[in-house]
Amino acid sequence: MSFFTEFPVLETERLILRQLRYEDGPDIQAYFTPELAKYYDWWPRTVAEGRGFVRFFKHGYKEEQSIRWGITLKPCDRIIGTVGFSDFDHFSRAELGYELSTAYWHQGIMSEALRAVIPFGFNELEMHRIQASVFPENEASIRLLEKFGFKREGLLRKYTYVKHRDAWEDCLVMALLKEECAPLLLQGKTYQLRRAQER
Repeated sequence: MSFFTEFPVLETERLILRQLRYEDGPDIQAYFTPELAKYYDWWPRTVAEGRGFVRFFKHGYKEEQSIRWGITLKPCDRIIGTVGFSDFDHFSRAELGYELSTAYWHQGIMSEALRAVIPFGFNELEMHRIQASVFPENEASIRLLEKFGFKREGLLRKYTYVKHRDAWEDCLVMALLKEECAPLLLQGKTYQLRRAQER
């Protein structure tokens, strides 16, 4: 897969989606507030753990098991969230994941990022299925996924252990098939693709 030899940079009207860097660690740790972390099974509480978050996705990219973009708002190069795919199964399907600093909620930023990332997954990576695992109480994320055509497939009971709550939590599985994706999303120019060497 050529996209695992040179990281793809995606550009939209307001955003640049680029590769994560170790110097992004402090920004990532800073935006992971308790409000955001309640929808995450783990969150970086220190700057070192923020860099560990970056290391995790760099390793996944190196092993061709994940591709995670840092979300930046033009013209600033500061990370305000991340979005991407993990757990590739022969590049035919993968898990979608994302988070965004609460300071940038309700501005359409994650919708704009997904309008780039979802077509990239279907068109460039040639996946036929994209799925997401969501905590059932995360209604905003569920509505966002349904906006893009994701369908609820089932509830996995006590599926995910959330360390910072010391509890097993239910998980809602949602998925989108390529043939279900809106044609305008697949055929429209929702992003510009650039290649950039890692810094």
